[in-house]
Amino acid sequence: MTRIKICGITSETDLRLCVAAGAAALGFVVEYPVDVPWNLKRRSATALMRATPPFVSRVIVVGDDPATVIELTEQLKPHAVQLHGNEPIAETAALVGEIHKLGAQALKPLRFSAETGKCLAACSDPLEAARRIENTGVDALILDSVSDTRPAGTGRIVDWGVARRIRDHVRLPLILAGGLSAGNVGRAVAVVQPYGVDVISGVENPVGRKDPARVLAFVQAVTGQAG
Repeated sequence: MTRIKICGITSETDLRLCVAAGAAALGFVVEYPVDVPWNLKRRSATALMRATPPFVSRVIVVGDDPATVIELTEQLKPHAVQLHGNEPIAETAALVGEIHKLGAQALKPLRFSAETGKCLAACSDPLEAARRIENTGVDALILDSVSDTRPAGTGRIVDWGVARRIRDHVRLPLILAGGLSAGNVGRAVAVVQPYGVDVISGVENPVGRKDPARVLAFVQAVTGQAG
């Protein structure tokens, strides 16, 4: 079964909605270095994560400054840390090791331009870029789109053919993100066959607030229950 992560939780109402719909994991964007609608201070994130029921994974989405990443991991005690900044691959392995020492898993995205569709890694070959991320010791690989104004939640899909190629040649669990919604996630899952899917803006209306109908439709599309 494809796991579902709903990211950008900003209120207990949205948290309960996503859990009731069947999300396996919730993402909390905490003290992110870019101004995004889902950013939380650590006090708010702590309260929301404490409200998350057992058997639902808590993921913090952080970026860039290693000291802040480790500090947040120590304080918030998430199940997983999503390194969604511009951390160089050369430094990611050491950061992943520290995260593991604190008892959390580490996730890292391979990002694609929302405007051009091209891989934004240092090397131009997406498969080689994915393998370099794999070699850092992360526990899962996320494929996501990024724009000039948004590091996530762009509403633009990544190339599912490229995603499937990566899925077939990389040992890591692959989590597909980028432009997913109830209208396309069923096709995306059929093509890519990912370990999990990750959604944020595709289940919101307005931005920053989860829409009950969109959340339920998304989960049903992934699980094959859509009518």
